[in-house]
Amino acid sequence: MLRENREVWFAYDLEGSYEEAPQGMIENAQRERRWCQGNLQHGLVLFTRGLRGVSRLHLLLGISGYLAGPLWLAFLLTANWIRWFQAHTGLSDIPPVHAYTRYLNLSGTAHALLVFVICMAVIMLPKALALIELAYDPKRRRAFGGLERATVSVVAETVFSTLHAPLLMLWHTRFVVSNLLGVSVGWGPQIRAADGTAWSYAVRRHWGHTLIGLGWGWFMWRLGPSLFWWFTPVLAGMVCSIPLSVLTSRRSLGARGRMLGLFLTPEEIAPPPELVSLRANMKVHELTDDASPRHPHAGLAEIVLDPYVNAIHVTLLREKQLNPVYAEQFASLGVGTPKVRELGEKLLVAGPDKLTSVERLLITSDAQTMVWLHHEAWLRPGESLAPWWRASIREFSQRDES
Repeated sequence: MLRENREVWFAYDLEGSYEEAPQGMIENAQRERRWCQGNLQHGLVLFTRGLRGVSRLHLLLGISGYLAGPLWLAFLLTANWIRWFQAHTGLSDIPPVHAYTRYLNLSGTAHALLVFVICMAVIMLPKALALIELAYDPKRRRAFGGLERATVSVVAETVFSTLHAPLLMLWHTRFVVSNLLGVSVGWGPQIRAADGTAWSYAVRRHWGHTLIGLGWGWFMWRLGPSLFWWFTPVLAGMVCSIPLSVLTSRRSLGARGRMLGLFLTPEEIAPPPELVSLRANMKVHELTDDASPRHPHAGLAEIVLDPYVNAIHVTLLREKQLNPVYAEQFASLGVGTPKVRELGEKLLVAGPDKLTSVERLLITSDAQTMVWLHHEAWLRPGESLAPWWRASIREFSQRDES
């Protein structure tokens, strides 16, 4: 839009729109994986003719957000290598000759401490300024649960971020490398239910982080205990990744924090009309006859039986197939092959329980099969369909009549 000489404003104060965050660290990393791919693809857009400087800066900042992880890891590994090299060669530290702070006459160790202080100031200053703003704004202070609770929340969030940052560093490094190697990722639905991360699932996803933390910690201790303690914040996040991932995904922990008045947002203190209306409608739904839980695979029945939903679903699939990125992903899944029609026939005859989740996903990703299923489900005699389909058709017909 800027290329066309239009003025663009970000509506940062726009209200009435909400999105649930991922339920845990693993789901958040999955979302980061997709965002990383999208931001790195903007690297080619940077050189597009006609872009304004602020647009190029905007894209560059998005790219840098994911390159920071690999650069941080490279910085830490380089520092380890230098320390190891000095320990095994007996060479002394090389004093800085032409330092950026030569008028302060700082040593190499003092320079490192200065860099650390600057980094901590960049990280902590926005949080400190936010608390200062709350202290001078009574209305906003009440909207966040009070200054004391907001301060405790900031401290707790800082501890979590300190433990979470090394994991993001490892994740982002892997994401960037895989993208550079041409490994693409789809944009599937995210798990947003608040049932928490299982211990077994956390072990499968974090065992590598834990081993890296333990191995790195042992190496740092061998290099020198003093250096080991400086690396403790980085190593602690890796070693504690499994319990950290599980416990922070628990709904009970969030409910406990809310009961104590921690991590509150203005929407929780004074819910806006949109959320009040949503909760009221949910309560009405709970008190009416519609409170009975939906049967398994109700969403699948909806996109097959409902003409309107089926048409929208098929239209969206066809639009995605025009996109080269999605077309490649569909082809890798096997969309458009005779196998999908065979799975569709099995779905009608045996029911969705006889198919795996991957097979159901393959069926619902094929536009032609979805159109065919809609016609077959309504036109076939009832005795040729699985009992699950007959029950779904009866339920849909009764709902349509009412």
